Amino acid sequence: MPALVIALTVVLAAAPEPSRAEEPFDAIRRQAQPLESLAAFLERYIGSCRDIYTRADCERNVASARRAFQGKKLVARVGDGAAELVRARSGGGRFRIEFVPFIDGGGLALTHGAPLRQDDRGRPIIGLVVLQGELPPSVGDLEFQSPFRTGNVEMEVVFEVQGTWKMKRRDGGFYEGVKARFLALRLVDPRTGAEIASRVL
Repeated sequence: MPALVIALTVVLAAAPEPSRAEEPFDAIRRQAQPLESLAAFLERYIGSCRDIYTRADCERNVASARRAFQGKKLVARVGDGAAELVRARSGGGRFRIEFVPFIDGGGLALTHGAPLRQDDRGRPIIGLVVLQGELPPSVGDLEFQSPFRTGNVEMEVVFEVQGTWKMKRRDGGFYEGVKARFLALRLVDPRTGAEIASRVL
């Protein structure tokens, strides 16, 4: 499965005297419009215009929603299910986090790009996003792995919409989602609010 390795960039705050540099994730997030609900956004953007009596109005509303989000940076916070999308390893003072960019939102999905095919079990296949780097000097492997072992992981994703996709399921029906370009990702431990890792794509 292809992997996209994220390079860390540094954005310095412009000031006439020394000041704390703005974190790369924060610099991008500051430009984004927060979504109150990822599921509501996906439903509004994809639409489900099946009723013959309301189809015309529904399709107009979907078209309007798509125009409203076109070219905008958006940010979604993901709590439930976030831990199931990541797998973390650490050792030798370094870490590697593999993230599956297929985020469920009420039966619809937000994805980085679009799935290409399905595996032998009928699940959509999509390329991994890999976050890697050095552990802070004061953080050991057990401490780093703790939120992943206990499922205490939330994430913020900054993205731009690129369109929609639809894939027929082998057991009937369809997978549907919004194809996006993920711009930045941050993992957080909700117990403390502490950042686990963040990267800019």
